[in-house]
Amino acid sequence: MNGDAAKSEIKASLESYLSIAKDATFAYERFLVIKKRKYLDSFIDQIPFPPFEVEIQMSSKCNLECSWCIGDEVQLGKKVLNLSNSITNDNVDNIVEGIISCEIGGLRIEAVKFSGFIGEPLLPKAETLKAMQRLVGAGKRVGLFTNGMLMGPDTWDTLLNIDYVHVSLDAGPSTYYWLKESKKSPFSNDSFDKVLENIRGLNEARKSKHNCQLKINVGYVVIPGNHNEIYHSSRLVKEAGADSIRFKCDIGGKHDLVRGKALDHAFEQIYKAERELKEEDVFSISAIHSKNDVKSKKYSLWQCLNGCDYQHFLATVGSDGNLYLCDHNTMPGGIPLGNVIDIPFKSVWESDRRNYLSEGVKYTCQCKVCPPFGNRVNFFLKELRELTEKYGAELVKNALSDIA
Repeated sequence: MNGDAAKSEIKASLESYLSIAKDATFAYERFLVIKKRKYLDSFIDQIPFPPFEVEIQMSSKCNLECSWCIGDEVQLGKKVLNLSNSITNDNVDNIVEGIISCEIGGLRIEAVKFSGFIGEPLLPKAETLKAMQRLVGAGKRVGLFTNGMLMGPDTWDTLLNIDYVHVSLDAGPSTYYWLKESKKSPFSNDSFDKVLENIRGLNEARKSKHNCQLKINVGYVVIPGNHNEIYHSSRLVKEAGADSIRFKCDIGGKHDLVRGKALDHAFEQIYKAERELKEEDVFSISAIHSKNDVKSKKYSLWQCLNGCDYQHFLATVGSDGNLYLCDHNTMPGGIPLGNVIDIPFKSVWESDRRNYLSEGVKYTCQCKVCPPFGNRVNFFLKELRELTEKYGAELVKNALSDIA
């Protein structure tokens, strides 16, 4: 087969992934091809490269008890087990400096996200803010995923200099208490109001800072119950000054939107919010999962028995300081790849232990459902691997350039 014919076959094989992704709100495949092409080329060429993003989970403790907590669901509904909390003010610099100095094949880690599997990253507030400040100073893109309860004026100076804050609201005023708190105290709207107040406060602080680039996003996990508050909550967060609200289903599968009319009602409210509240360059509304995704459970199609290539692009540091396969593996039973408090990040990433465990991920992954990015891109990356084996790296890269 000549080169042109082979290239045409490669393009035909890949276009189905990229054409679907082109119209998706979260076009993960096209993101890799267009935004992270150097990393993707290294993957195709099978040469070492660092992850483009690292997630740091500063704590395995949380001040809320969300009924769909992914850590609880992945652990099969048993009592949630926590990793140790080993990141301190004295050693957090070791993690951060290892990330900043990591360079492999001319590529560096570009972004750091502070989030949690079952923990709230602002519980160790001083340590998290300290790490953010150092990373911003080093030119890294920094983001925070938080439930929003612990934001406040003492965090504004740091948060105004990062790239985004994602507030996991996940409920409306009448369902927040029942779905997200411990139920150990009398019902009130205090926590919901506090989160909105903190969003409002951050937005006001943002207005006063010249040329501030911070984006304030809100997340909303839709389940039967809070689906009736989608429109009302969207209006409230827009009024508070958020830039966007994003809806997703419970990927752990504990809450089934399909039964009854909850799914239809949920999307009716999302469509209504889009019609009446969406405003270009002011406020956006999006759904990570389509109605069809929820019905067919497309959010959980990838099985780790097929391996995992997602893990090469995004890395996760657990609250114990260990590097893990992904953010869904940071739990007791998850297999650590090496401790980045004691050993520089690059040394752990390039270690024989990580290489060995990464190749055998179908045996070492402890998660029953992949993160949304991993669930999608693993199919695409598997296709790239197979096409590269058949046609060679250069033809595959050339075909990708033509499609993109």
